[in-house]
Amino acid sequence: MLRAALGIGIGAWALGLGLAAANQRRLIFKPPTRVRELSPGPHPRSYRVEALSIPVAVGAVLQGWRSTPLGEEAKGTLLYFGGRGEDVVWAPHMSSYLVGWSVVAFNYRGFGASTGRASQAAVMLDGHSLFDLLVPAGRPRILVGRSLGTSVALRLAGEVAPQALALISPFPSLPHLARGHVLTAPLAPLLRHRLDARQCATSVSCPTLVVMARGDPKVPNSQSLQLASHLAGPVTLAMIEGERHGSLPRCAATQQQLSAFVLASRPTP
Repeated sequence: MLRAALGIGIGAWALGLGLAAANQRRLIFKPPTRVRELSPGPHPRSYRVEALSIPVAVGAVLQGWRSTPLGEEAKGTLLYFGGRGEDVVWAPHMSSYLVGWSVVAFNYRGFGASTGRASQAAVMLDGHSLFDLLVPAGRPRILVGRSLGTSVALRLAGEVAPQALALISPFPSLPHLARGHVLTAPLAPLLRHRLDARQCATSVSCPTLVVMARGDPKVPNSQSLQLASHLAGPVTLAMIEGERHGSLPRCAATQQQLSAFVLASRPTP
């Protein structure tokens, strides 16, 4: 009886792994089901937010937002790339912490009101297009990625050389992340969307902030530190207490770390 039950359990687990491998694009690029907000920072009335709609490919139009400071030209532009299942409508409100800066964020294809289908190739291509269209030269340019979006930000940073980079819950690659969990380890060699950030890290020499939630079970701190060790430029590590993987980008402690890092980096055009 026990042997039969064990056989059924193993069979169900193997079937689940097979289904996960076959549907990995939809599992990795899972659209958001909730819209979350950022608590206002110390400068909530210093900027405005406009909605944007940008065609990036045949049949694909991205939904996005941009904050701009009131009464002055932006000191620089921050381009934010979200994580799995994240609607980035909250991200431009980072300007309430980073006063005088413009913040740009777009939902991936198939996220929110963005059309089309997300994939590794699509998010990388779209990231470059958005940078070219909406991040003006001549002033500081900062890239920020969270979790899944850290590989997008890293790949782009290696191509466009921003003044600074911030990575929230980064990991070396999806296979590395999968191998770190017993139940998903067998999936590692089957992953087609690898999101290999480690491969890009050695070509990134700008100052980089790496933010982690202490004890994060989804992206273990050890994986974030491993990725950080491959970065070619100076790295600032920030370990945030009392936050979860999902709440980390929107907590005041992370926003304060990001604001201080941008100001301390003193990037020049």
